[in-house]
Amino acid sequence: MSGVVAVVGAGNVGCALAGDLALRGAEVRLFNRSEERLEPIREAGGITLAGELEGFAQFSLVTPNLAEAVDGADVVAVTLPTSSLPFYASALASATTDRQVIWLDPGHSGGVLFLAAEIARRTGSRVRKLCQLTTASHVSRMTGPAAVQVFLLARASLAALPRGHLDECYERVNALLPGQLDKIGSVLEADLSNINAIMHPPGMLCNAGWIEATEGGFGFYADGNGPAVAEVMDAVDRERLALAERLEVPAVPFVELLHQLGFIAEALRGASVYDAISGSELIHSIKAPPTLDHRYLHEDVGWGLVPWMHLAAAAALPTPVISAITHLAGVLNSINYSRAGLTIERMGLTGKNADEIRAYAG
Repeated sequence: MSGVVAVVGAGNVGCALAGDLALRGAEVRLFNRSEERLEPIREAGGITLAGELEGFAQFSLVTPNLAEAVDGADVVAVTLPTSSLPFYASALASATTDRQVIWLDPGHSGGVLFLAAEIARRTGSRVRKLCQLTTASHVSRMTGPAAVQVFLLARASLAALPRGHLDECYERVNALLPGQLDKIGSVLEADLSNINAIMHPPGMLCNAGWIEATEGGFGFYADGNGPAVAEVMDAVDRERLALAERLEVPAVPFVELLHQLGFIAEALRGASVYDAISGSELIHSIKAPPTLDHRYLHEDVGWGLVPWMHLAAAAALPTPVISAITHLAGVLNSINYSRAGLTIERMGLTGKNADEIRAYAG
């Protein structure tokens, strides 16, 4: 494998991706803005991977300097929570070039739309090669400051903006993770495949008291996914599918999406939401967050449900369940997510109707 990859973010996904690519022979530069986060990786000389990937990965550069990390890189893989993109948008706009592929792993709901709008505002360029995955390439958790457990290499799909760059983006990213990725025609299709926005906000909201009482001392999916919680997830999914239909974007039901991404076995494809999550051994070991001040709300409401809600409003489609969850999540954390999250304005879609949004996004 040739070329240089800059991995932006040394969290769960960033460390798993960086380690995977280094083990495959890529020259990897790892960036994180916190020197404290990087120091244990430097001291260890790299990162130890376990689970689906086994080995010790070393990097050509470990740095808190973004410009240094991305300079001359062929692919810039952004593995940050999408809710932190506003903090990095200016630096990414100035540090990257039109020659590079900027790959959001994942982009969740609207990540590429936001970054494209921000780059255009700051540089005037609308030809930057931007792409995103439907879900994170690696389902993983850090088990130590320089160790990561990889549970799954997800079967994800890649979309690009502008759409004309799809083939080039896919060629470069697929070369890094051969056989793991498909390509799809619109970033809207990727945005509407965000399983975290379906699973996490209902689970957080319905288990809020339990999270506060135990500081996350229970299995988020194994224990917190009761039939009533699954009913809320199913209601969110129905509104997501209605939005996809209104925007004329391909979409499959939540349980089928879980199967496509590798979270459930073939036998569970026709199951209910409750049975599918209950039967997914892959996610059963994942503990609940220790607090409500967590990305399961900040990211998966603010940068998951909020863009869906705004897109639906532009398409004149009601989303009562998504709107209610967004409002109540804001009450829990004293944040107005519908304003602080990824709005239609921040996606660069102000004033556009459903047809115009579809045309712009590919």
